[in-house]
Amino acid sequence: MEKWDLYTKYRENTGKEHIRGEAIPDGFYHLVVHVWIRNSKGEYLISQRSANRPTFPLMWECAGGSVIEGESSIEGAIREVKEEVGLDLKEEDGRLLFSKIRGTDYKYECKVFNDIMDVWLFDYDGELRLEEATTDEVAACKWMTVSDIRALYEEKKLVPTLDYFFCALEVDEPDYSHIIGKTVKGTVDRPLGTPHPRHPKMIYPINYGYVDGVFAGDGAEQDVYLFGADTPLKQFEGKVIAVWHRFDDVEDKWIVSLDGEDISDEKILGDISFQEQFFYGKLYR
Repeated sequence: MEKWDLYTKYRENTGKEHIRGEAIPDGFYHLVVHVWIRNSKGEYLISQRSANRPTFPLMWECAGGSVIEGESSIEGAIREVKEEVGLDLKEEDGRLLFSKIRGTDYKYECKVFNDIMDVWLFDYDGELRLEEATTDEVAACKWMTVSDIRALYEEKKLVPTLDYFFCALEVDEPDYSHIIGKTVKGTVDRPLGTPHPRHPKMIYPINYGYVDGVFAGDGAEQDVYLFGADTPLKQFEGKVIAVWHRFDDVEDKWIVSLDGEDISDEKILGDISFQEQFFYGKLYR
């Protein structure tokens, strides 16, 4: 019987345990990891799911799975890789690429995830050792180029929830040094507590607006999430402390602190997840 820790959307461990297979209560999340392994040639280790897997049998994917009770995210990543493909990875060879809070994702037929997904990248140039895997979850594995992985995706042989690979892993890192630290002013067009204009069930838990006279990639004025107010606002002035970069959209969202104080990544990601769960992205400081 596999047990998971349950977390809040702010990545706080609640001390509650959860048994795999049971429905996760509303407002709680468990940790999952996706683990991409890349060699010095720029190839990625891709594995084929066994025919006996209950979901996506014989499709291809990266290593990954649920973090079990008592584990950290990177400990879960290293364990999953050992179980699935038999490799012994080192913590110092991995880095967290991004995290995504997933509730109900309409992109995948309204699937309810209720998880916090950490995407890891490890550098590895050793031999493949599938025979040393401790489970029978994987039928085969091999190094693939980005073109090979795209071919799998186009042929619908790649697990569909890995579609972020092409916009998140194989892109240049953006530079927001000219934005972060700026003081900006603007208008709040979606105050705290109001519904989204096109999706009325989506209620804004924080104030959301735009910077007057600054235009973003979508041609509209630059959107901002506002932190530091617990009442609805009409106007704002504050400091940009971070940028939420959407991998799969033309819009970035500036994170503005009204009092200029810093705010933790966990707080930001938790508060913007009501909307950003429908996109892939990363917080830049």
